[in-house]
Amino acid sequence: MNGIRRNTEKLFSNGGKLFAMAMDLPQVGIVEGLEDPKALIASCRDTALDAFLLNVGIANLAEKELLGKKLILRTSSGGTNLATEFTGVQKNHVSPETALAMGADAVVMMMVIGGADYASIQDAAAAIDAYHRLSIPVVVEILADDYEKTQTFDIQANGARVAAELGADVVKAFYTEHFEEVVRNCPVPIILAGGPKGSDIFDTAAAAAKAGVKGFCFGRNLFQAEDRIERIARLDRILREV
Repeated sequence: MNGIRRNTEKLFSNGGKLFAMAMDLPQVGIVEGLEDPKALIASCRDTALDAFLLNVGIANLAEKELLGKKLILRTSSGGTNLATEFTGVQKNHVSPETALAMGADAVVMMMVIGGADYASIQDAAAAIDAYHRLSIPVVVEILADDYEKTQTFDIQANGARVAAELGADVVKAFYTEHFEEVVRNCPVPIILAGGPKGSDIFDTAAAAAKAGVKGFCFGRNLFQAEDRIERIARLDRILREV
């Protein structure tokens, strides 16, 4: 067993599953519910969450609050919510050496599918290779060049397979129709991205768990919820009782 495989298995050390809260959204600007990220992490320390997905700046600031939890570091960036256009390439700006020095258990990068996607795919492939040299597991999240098409079967199914073929250790995918086919055609573990905030998150989570996902990585559906602690507990049961 090589270092990459061993470290990837550590991500799923809690019964073969991974439950993370995605707090990397403010990379595009201010996001309601994430005004005080250190306090939010501290408030969730005793929940069933295994990990937090953070940008590099907050991960540095919240070092103490993260003790005992896994750190998944977002390494790629695009634009802000004030931008006039969506970028087709979200380049990696956090080096493998920095991720290693921070003790990251894994990194997350975006891969954009559709349009002139060769640029995004080539950038992701080179970055995966760089992180693997230091045995850092890579999670690839699938986006569409036409962002409105992100949560469609063609984008998620083809994107997940392409990411796995390029060396991704885990794929972070959005729920679509025929999601079991997305999972079946991806030879590496899939964790479910949260998608839009809504009360149907429990139904979506249950359907995704039944389809075979190995984890959840939810953002607004957790940190913007008034019943955050109860919601985490309920979703964790859904994930682990399949």
